[in-house]
Amino acid sequence: MLRFLVVLLSVSSIWAASLDGLKPVPVKDIGPRIVNGEAAEEGQLPWQVAIMGRSAAVPLYLCGGALISDEWVLTAGHCVDGARSATIYSGSVKIDSPNRTVSQSTTFILHEEYDGVYLTNDIGLIKLDKPVTFNDNIQAIALAEDELGADVAVTVSGWGSVSDNDPDPYAETLYYINVSTIENSDCVRTYGSQIVYPGLVCTATGDPLKSPCLGDSGAPVVANADTDPLHVAVFSFVNGYGCEYPFPAGNTRTAYHRDWIRENTGI
Repeated sequence: MLRFLVVLLSVSSIWAASLDGLKPVPVKDIGPRIVNGEAAEEGQLPWQVAIMGRSAAVPLYLCGGALISDEWVLTAGHCVDGARSATIYSGSVKIDSPNRTVSQSTTFILHEEYDGVYLTNDIGLIKLDKPVTFNDNIQAIALAEDELGADVAVTVSGWGSVSDNDPDPYAETLYYINVSTIENSDCVRTYGSQIVYPGLVCTATGDPLKSPCLGDSGAPVVANADTDPLHVAVFSFVNGYGCEYPFPAGNTRTAYHRDWIRENTGI
């Protein structure tokens, strides 16, 4: 059902801004997917949450996010834009697990300079109704203070279908992929300079293709996921053709918005 739900985020003018006709599309608009990913094990990515959001435009949509404390979730701006409420699941790689922790939203914070046309400053926060209890499967992740360069290996995780033709709206199990960041100048060739601003970092799909459209909008982009995990970006958009195409994905830089996060959460 989520697969073909479309939210009109005023993205029509993005099409003209793209240098080669590709259009960046928030994954919330085309449904979650993951291509050539690996299934995560319990406790492997304990910061990951699933967000079942509700808005006037879309009765139910799936986004991803990351716990940055026991009561704050970092996600994409378009996942909180217009949101009325959300249920947040944490603590299990199985999205329907009876052992998951279920929280409700109390506050949505959208970046004041969020642009739904060009998807700049595509970052948002959700405050939970009560703090979660940390354990082996639920942990907050540290936030990057320094800008991320190119050719850095990062992990992106989410619940999503395994191909553009997968009829299921989401996968039961959390999947992840490892991809690499690229220079913004290389990403400009695909999406144009109005979209690729300094607060954006793009990731390549690799060979064989591993789509960074691997789950929901708002998915955490993490460096050193297996050793010293650091949240470096929020997954924002993919090209308009679908996930099984070799075009970069756009991610909102954590460090670029670090002061904004601190000012709004104290973290």
